[in-house]
Order: sequence, then C-alpha cells, then structure tokens
Amino acid sequence: SLARTITKQVSDDNAFSTPMQLVALAPITPTRDEDGVLYDRPITTYYNGLIDVEDAQRKVISSRNIANIFGDYKFNEHLGLRVEGSANLYNVRDDAFFGSRTDGGIASRGYAFSAFAGASDFNTNAVLHWDQDFDKHAFGFDLGSELFTSEYTRTFVEGEQFPSDDFKTLASAATIKSGTSTITNYSFLSYFGRARYNFSRKYLLNLSARMDGSSRFGKDNRYAFFPAASAGWVLSEEAFLEDNEVVSFLKFRASWGTSGNADIGNFQSLGLYGAGNYDGVSTLNPTQIANPQLTWEKSTEVDFGLDFGFFNNRLNGEVDYYVKNTTDLLLNVPVPSTSGFSSQFQNIGELQNKGIEFTLNSNNLVGKFSWTTSINLAANQNKVVSLANGQTIIDDGSSRYANVIKVGSPIGVFYGADYAGADPDNGDALWYVNEMDDNGNIVNPDATTNDYSEANFVELGSPLPTLIGGLDNTFSFAGLTLNVRFQGQTGNKIHNAGGGFMSCNACWFDNQTRDQLDSWKNPGDVTDVPEARLGYSNGDQSRSSRYISDGSYLRLKNVTLAYDFPSKMLSKAKIRDLRLYVTGTNLLTFTKYDGWDPEVTTDFLASNVVYGVDFYAAPQPKNFVAGIRIGF
Repeated sequence: SLARTITKQVSDDNAFSTPMQLVALAPITPTRDEDGVLYDRPITTYYNGLIDVEDAQRKVISSRNIANIFGDYKFNEHLGLRVEGSANLYNVRDDAFFGSRTDGGIASRGYAFSAFAGASDFNTNAVLHWDQDFDKHAFGFDLGSELFTSEYTRTFVEGEQFPSDDFKTLASAATIKSGTSTITNYSFLSYFGRARYNFSRKYLLNLSARMDGSSRFGKDNRYAFFPAASAGWVLSEEAFLEDNEVVSFLKFRASWGTSGNADIGNFQSLGLYGAGNYDGVSTLNPTQIANPQLTWEKSTEVDFGLDFGFFNNRLNGEVDYYVKNTTDLLLNVPVPSTSGFSSQFQNIGELQNKGIEFTLNSNNLVGKFSWTTSINLAANQNKVVSLANGQTIIDDGSSRYANVIKVGSPIGVFYGADYAGADPDNGDALWYVNEMDDNGNIVNPDATTNDYSEANFVELGSPLPTLIGGLDNTFSFAGLTLNVRFQGQTGNKIHNAGGGFMSCNACWFDNQTRDQLDSWKNPGDVTDVPEARLGYSNGDQSRSSRYISDGSYLRLKNVTLAYDFPSKMLSKAKIRDLRLYVTGTNLLTFTKYDGWDPEVTTDFLASNVVYGVDFYAAPQPKNFVAGIRIGF
C-alpha cells in the first residue's frame, strides 16, 4: 500500500496567524491601502493573518508505505503455524517560508525552516494454533509471541535574514539560526495464549492471557500480566427455542479481563539530560526527573451482553452493560519545585467507567423497495475514584483553562468560578462566593461578590457526554440508494475559552460577538452581560461558568445518494459494476452551544485531561463530494 499526501499547513488555533484569528479584527478595519498592500498593525489591532496567505508558504509532503507478508504451515488438519511480518514506513518533509511582513518573519527579515522526519514500524508475530472437534465437544488453542519496534528520526534546520521575499529556501538565508537532529525509539514484546471450548454450539468458553513488556517503563516494571475470560450461552440452540417463529437468535455472554495502556512518551521513566553550551563549551543539563517505578496503566473490565434476533433476524441487535476500573493512571502531574522540575509522569490513581451500549438493526421493508434502520446508543459514567498520596484534586493553576482531575468527578471536569451575571445597580460582574464549611457544603448559596478573587472554585460541568448516539436509514429502489445518517450527544459542557477575548463586553479591541450588545448601560438594567469597560477586569475571566455552555447537539452528519447501473447494461462493455454517487457532510446542526461548533476541540491543548475546550477552533466544514466507482 502506497500513499502520498500534500498538505498546505496553517498555524494552530493559538497563533495570531491562524485563519480563525481574523474574527478578532474589527470589521471596520480596511483590508488594503490605496496601493493594494494588506494593512497590518497599527491599522489592524493584531497581526493581519491574510499576510500569511500572500507572503508565507508551508508545504508538508508525507509518504507512507505499508507492507505485509505471512505464511501458514499445516502440520496436519488440526495443528498449524502462522508467521506474519509487517512494516509501516512513513516520512514527512515540512518546508516553510515566512516573508518579511509575516508575523513569523517580521523581526528577522524573513524566516524559513526545513524539517524531515521518518518513522519505521516493524511488527512480527508467530502463532501456533490447534483446533479439533470430538462429537459435540470442540477445542482450540493459540500460543504465540509478538515483537513490535518503532524508530523515529527528525532533522530540523532554520534560518533568517533573506535578501528578498522572492528567495524562499535556506540556501538564501544570511544566518543559519540552528540545526538539530534527533532519534527516539521504543518496543513492545508480548507472549500470549488462548484456549477455546464449545459444547454443542450452545455453551462457549474462552480463556486467554498475555504477558506484555514495554521499553517505556522502569527496568523492573516493564512487564505485566493480563488475563481474560469469557463465556456464552446460545439460548436459541436450546430445545425450548427451536423453531420459534419470533426468536431467531438469542445469546447471553459475559466476560472479564484486564488490559494495559502504555500510551506515553518514550523514556518517561528515566532521568534525562540534554545538551547545551556555555560560552562556546558543550554542556549537559538535567531535563527530566527519573521515576523508575513507572509502570503499566491497568484496566479491569466486566461485561454482560445479550445478542438477539427476531422474526428471522429482520430485527436484531445487542445490549451490553460494562464496568471498567482503571488503576495506576498514567498522568503528567505537578511536583514540588524544590525537585528542580515542575512535573513528572506518575501512576497516580484509579478511574472508573461504567455504562450501557445498545444497537438495534431493522429491515423495515424488504423487496423491490427496501428500507433499513440502524440505531446505536451509548451511555457512560466516568469518575475519578482516587489519586495517589491522598490527593483530592490535581489542578495546574491555569487562569484560562478549567480542566482538572478531581476525586469523585469525571476526569477533566471543569472547575472554576461560578458567574452570577451583572449587578443591576452599577453593571459590575458578579460571582457566587460559594463559601464552604468543613463538610464541603456551601454556607450561603446566594452570596455574591464583584471581586473574582473572592469567588471559591466549584465544579462547572463535565466535558464528557453522558449519552452519544447515531441513527442510519438506508432506502433502496431500482439501483438508487439513499443513506441518511444523524449523530449526536448530550450531557456534556464545552468551555469556550476564546470568549474571554471575543465575548467580554468590549474589554479590549477584539471584535465582539453579537450578544455583547446586551451589556448593562443604565441602573436597573437586568442582563447577564456586564457594563462595557475597556480593560480586562469586568467579568472577562475565562475560568468561569460564564464561558461554559451546553455541548449537546444533533447533526445531520452524512447524506449519500448513489445509483448502481444494472449488470445487464454493463456486461456488454465488460464492466463488473458502476456506481455514481454524491455525498454531503455536516449539513445541519441543532445545538444550544454558543460557540461555532459543538463537535470540535482546541488543537494546541488537547490531552487526556484537557478537552472540551474551544479556543478559536475552526468548525468542521460542510463538504460535498461527487464520485464514480467502476470495477472490471
């Protein structure tokens, strides 16, 4: 498999040069001067991102090669050996030039960089498998091993001081500012086995075990053991349900198992040093504090499920209930500054997820005109059960973002000041004091203050939805097919962190959202928008419920209309199949979210804790695609 992709890259959503930042500029600002040159500061309040369109370029070319080879050898009809090897070779070239007027090049009379990165992933595994039936009894086992290795290299060179914006490669840079190359790697080694038993196609039992090792953990903690077991009972094979005209299939199943997570950076368990220089002499300086106890994050899950089919499987689906407890959470947490560092990766606590998943498929109409429907729903409850060393909360102290890890609450829960609106007497922004007693109960829930620092932080909502779902309907007639898909979620909140700049009752020069026209103006005005005052002080603190809103939505995600030409019409031309289609994506959205798109999150902040945050994040585009598929 070969793939090559060319991308015209833009800045992330925290940069003034990102296209979405243009909404911050005043709409009365002229775009160009009389000579057709784009305006910049001081005519525009901030950097004019349109200059990047004309005077900057960044092209990313990526190539990926995927290869797989396997061999099966049969010792006899029951015993066999499968050996498999695969490779994923990926490289990226990233070349950029920022002209002398751009935000990235204005201070250095032009700036450019060139980066080349390559990743090589290799996977090999061997599995010995045996299967044999004895009358009503069926047995099987697998025994195998797997080795995965990955290496990543990167070379980066940057330069500045270009004679003209027409010279765009590093060969024309007067100064090569820096050059560096890095290499990193990691590996996994696994041993696994599985045993299967089936009695009369009615009673099913599976036992499995894995021993997984990762180079990312401390040398004495690299390996962990992960067992699992599952059982099933096919009730529809029992005599009391044979030939049942209503129930075509019915199966009850239960499972228990453990799994591991090693999704962290390489060498996080080691004390690391970095190279530097002092007065032209090379030096070494510590860059990471060691944690030799770092080990696998482990999850134990219990699942009970029911698979069903009715009326000759015209109505079928499944229901699952699960409880998943995750221990030894892998998180980057703050450490005392006396250590010389600000944070460290640790195994710090326990997390629980439990919920229900439901899928229903229906063949509503069968015949020349057919109609099928598929519904899927998933309800999940997430809760931090405990943290290490008796901690109850981990909060990085950010004044702009509100996600924290708090015992008893969903991971990443929003935690900040509770906004109380505008004082009708003077237009001051108000906050609930939320003073608490020793038992954690709010003493006077109606007490407010106009001093943000006097407002005690409280939970403001979870970024995790309590229910997600989708609905698919497919209609077919005479080769014409229409598929309509809805998706949605509810129960979550979104922190519109950009609101502290663009919805802050004219606190600064940023273009403001329309709702800020409702700001307080005269004594007696009742409004949620404080008095418009120049300067960051009157209710614009981002870490508050003022900028947190309902993230529920229902979206018409996809509509596809296709036509498959009849085979008789194509046979003479020796064409096997021919399909014409048109697809629309993100066509309609129903939501109360006060930002641009409830289905996005900020690029530069996204992590396993910080999510549900919208900071000038570009909304998903509405797409229309037309195509043809032909087979010979």
